[in-house]
Amino acid sequence: MRNFNIRILKVLLVISIAMFISLLLLITFQYGKVPEDITGKQVIKNNKNDKKRTNERDPKTPISENEASEPGIIEEEKESAEIVPDEEALQKDAPLDQRKIEAVDEDNLKWDDINKSKYQSTFGRKVAFIYFSHNRESFLPYFQKGITPDKAYHSKLNVLLIGKRLGKSLKRNGIWNSVNEADIIDMLNERKLNFGNSYQMSREIVSNELNKNRDLVMAFDIHRDALPRNQTTVQLNGKSFAKISFVIGSAHENFKANIKFTNGINEVIEKNYPGISKGIIIKDKNQGNGVYNQDLLPTSVIIEIGGVENNLEELYRTADVLGNAISQYYWGNIH
Repeated sequence: MRNFNIRILKVLLVISIAMFISLLLLITFQYGKVPEDITGKQVIKNNKNDKKRTNERDPKTPISENEASEPGIIEEEKESAEIVPDEEALQKDAPLDQRKIEAVDEDNLKWDDINKSKYQSTFGRKVAFIYFSHNRESFLPYFQKGITPDKAYHSKLNVLLIGKRLGKSLKRNGIWNSVNEADIIDMLNERKLNFGNSYQMSREIVSNELNKNRDLVMAFDIHRDALPRNQTTVQLNGKSFAKISFVIGSAHENFKANIKFTNGINEVIEKNYPGISKGIIIKDKNQGNGVYNQDLLPTSVIIEIGGVENNLEELYRTADVLGNAISQYYWGNIH
């Protein structure tokens, strides 16, 4: 009888240990699991079935032809590129081709059509804020020959022009806004900091704007890509447009709100201007800053408009498209 009881105890002990191990495995699986929509480095909307897809691959593994052709799978190197700026180019403007600059007539460039069936306005409330963490990013067509992409930086002719055009487009749609013209490079020089501290400087700019402007709802950090022209340009209705990429940092806990906001704008662009948006790229700390000041406001995003080889006409057209899309989303979902 005593031996029988010992055997029963041994069996119960084994069962208890097995159950305990199973419970540990279950807990590990449930809480260690990463949600499907944030495992990848990129998220892009698929026009055909409107599903989000992610690239979950090891970045060191080359993408296959089948994967590359599948809708929604994108290769980061082909969708967005960052280069290390030449330090001298950041500090000293390279000579520009004045003839090409003077040939640009922004005032006579046709504005994209606006739906005027219903007049809407924020009536002086500046609900949108446009700023530039890399404000001296410029465009090769306006430099004299011999300038390479790592030297395409300028204190006057740069992405600020595109941000101003976006601001005008938003206002034409009734959305009052402010465009920050601070020179990040000057701020860095004053504090003896390097280019890698750019987002630290722009964070101060966004924080100050949030503190003084209680009407602020949306913030857009405008950049240009470093990819070549054939990857940053699209033809629509006989006109050339610069492509758009949205960049979101995943290194803060509320970044899903930034994704939701950006997805809304991206859907409007895809519906009305198919081919202009390349989608949304998500970057963590291993791929860049990882936060990009987006933790300060859930309705904020980096927008890369065109690339280093695009011209101002293409960039302005796309700024108008973007202004219309943001406005449609704002009036339909935020206001």
